[in-house]
Amino acid sequence: MGKLGVYPTLPVTNLLFALKARITFAAHGVLANNWSTSTFVCNWVGVTCGVRHRRVTSLDLSDMALEGTVPPNLGNVSFLVSLDLSNNSFSGHLPNELVHLRRLKLMNLRYNKFSGQLPSWLGALTELQKLFLCSNSFIGTIPPSFSNMSKLESLRLSSNFIQGMIPQEIGNLRNLKMLDLQYNRLIGPLPLTIFNMSSLQFIAFTRNGISGNLPADMCYGLSNLQGLYLSSNDLQGQIPSNLYECSKLQILSLSINNFNGPIPRGTWNSTVLEVLTLGENNFKGEILQETSNLLHLELLSMEDVGLTGLIPSSIFNITSLQKLYLSGNSFTGWRCDSTKDERNLRQRFAPCYNHDFDLDPTRMALRFHKRRAQSSSTFRPLL
Repeated sequence: MGKLGVYPTLPVTNLLFALKARITFAAHGVLANNWSTSTFVCNWVGVTCGVRHRRVTSLDLSDMALEGTVPPNLGNVSFLVSLDLSNNSFSGHLPNELVHLRRLKLMNLRYNKFSGQLPSWLGALTELQKLFLCSNSFIGTIPPSFSNMSKLESLRLSSNFIQGMIPQEIGNLRNLKMLDLQYNRLIGPLPLTIFNMSSLQFIAFTRNGISGNLPADMCYGLSNLQGLYLSSNDLQGQIPSNLYECSKLQILSLSINNFNGPIPRGTWNSTVLEVLTLGENNFKGEILQETSNLLHLELLSMEDVGLTGLIPSSIFNITSLQKLYLSGNSFTGWRCDSTKDERNLRQRFAPCYNHDFDLDPTRMALRFHKRRAQSSSTFRPLL
C-alpha cells in the first residue's frame, strides 16, 4: 500500500464513498465501476491528488448526469482546493460542514437543483477565488459575509431566486473581476461601492428589479470594465455623458429600463464598443453622425426608444456591423450628405433582394437584420 503518510488515509476514502452512497442516479455508471476499494483513490474518476503527499486536492464530477445530495462529511476532505459538481442534478441544501473546506479556491455548483438559503458560512472560505452557484434554486438575500472572501475574483449567482438589496459590503471585494447576479429578484438601487471596484471587468444584473440612476461619474472608478449588463430592470434617469471614459467597455446593455433624455454624444465616442443595446427606453432626439466612431460595433439595438429625425448614413460605414434594430421609432428618412452616400446604401442592401429597392428607414432596419441572419450571435451573454 505504500509508506505511512504517502497515500491518503482510509477515512478520506470513506468520505468519498459517503458521497457515492448519496448519488441516487448516475447515467453512465462511471462511479459504480471505478470508485471501489480495488482502485487506488487517486486514480478514481474525477479525483486529483497532490504530487508530494498524495492528498485529495480536487474533486471534479461535472457533466456526469448525476442525481443525489451532498453529504455533510464531504467537509472533512480538508485538503480540497477545487470542488466542481456542475452540470448535474444534485439537490437539497448545502451542508454547513462544507465551511471546513478552508483551502478551497474553486467551488463550482452551477446547473444543479440545490435549494435553501444562500449560505452565509460561505464567507468563511477566505481562500475562494471562484464561486459559481448559477442556475440553482437558492433563495434569500446575499449575505454581507460574502465580503470576507477577499481573494474572490468571480462571483456567479445568476438564475436563482435571490431577493432583497445588493449589500454595500460587496464593494470590499477588491480582487473581484466578474459580478454576475442576473435573473434573480433583487431590488433597490445599485450600491455605490461597486463603482469604486477598479478590478471589475463584468457587471451583470440583467432581469432584476434594480432601480435608481447610474452615477454620472461611474467610469471614474471602473477603469477595467468590459461588460455592463443592466437590461430588464427599473433604472431611470439619463445615461452618463462620459461613458467613453470606460475605455475598455465592449458590451453595454441597458435595454428595457426607464432611461430618458437624449442619448449622450459620449456614447458614440466609446470606440471599442462591440454590442450596444438601448431598446425600450424613453429617449428623445436623434442618432448622431458620430455613430461612425464605433468602428468595432457588431450589434446596435435601439428599438422603441422614441427617437426621431433622420438616420445618419454614416451608420452603414461601420463595416463590422452585423445586426441593427431600429423599429418602433419615428424616423423620417436617411441623412445622406451626398449621392455617394445614397449609392453606398443601395449597394449594401439591394443585392439581397430581387425586387425594387427603397430607402424606407423602418423596413431598411429589418432588412439589414435579415441580410446578416446567417451570422453568429454577437451578443455574448455571460456563460
